[in-house]
Amino acid sequence: MYRDAEALEQLTNIEELWDGAVQRLRARGIHHVIYITAHGSPPEASRLLTTCPDLYANASPDTDPFLSHCCDSYEITPTGPEFLSQHSYLPDEAKAFIKTARAEGFLTGFGIPTRLRGADRYGGFNLGTKLDRATFMERMWPQAEQFRLFCLLVHRRIEELSGAKTDHEPALIAPNMPAALKALSPREAEIIYMLARGLSRKEAARLCGISMNTVAEYAKTAYRKLGIHNRAEAARLVFGNTDHAV
Repeated sequence: MYRDAEALEQLTNIEELWDGAVQRLRARGIHHVIYITAHGSPPEASRLLTTCPDLYANASPDTDPFLSHCCDSYEITPTGPEFLSQHSYLPDEAKAFIKTARAEGFLTGFGIPTRLRGADRYGGFNLGTKLDRATFMERMWPQAEQFRLFCLLVHRRIEELSGAKTDHEPALIAPNMPAALKALSPREAEIIYMLARGLSRKEAARLCGISMNTVAEYAKTAYRKLGIHNRAEAARLVFGNTDHAV
């Protein structure tokens, strides 16, 4: 999916970028796409791009449970009414909002944060499908990391086109990492994650808004800490194998 996102980088306005992202996601089995960001706690001043605007006909985007319950870590959250039994901690208002998604054909999905709470503006993507829970877990969930990387790349391009600040503290691109990588700093983990996914150092530099020399220094330090020598070994540490083409 990296190549899909790379093609979108040639686009120069958010509307075209959004349409292109939706088309590519739908080609991979995603029926609905929601991109939502906000600032503050509780969330306020939400910005919304969505293929299901009726979902917000009777509810402010500020009240979307994704903002309040999915943006405190990089963990991908299974979303949609089919997974409500898994989220018993949610308040009644949030459960009611999620149930209304069924009428829109959003039964199961991925909640993918692209910036965490604490950043100036946080949020991310909620990707919905029409699949029941069992089918979703079998067909779609194994692709979660590929969808995550695509969403991160699209998010960064949206930020660029909207003139948003592109500093990444405290929200970095790397998800929760295996225990073997706990010795790394957040930025080192970010670089190792992207290299392990198959991105070049030039691509990683562009995404992080830093120079190639800086990427090289982070990679060198991370490799030394981990006792590894190349991206193949990094992929084995991060994913358990090297079959993670995007």
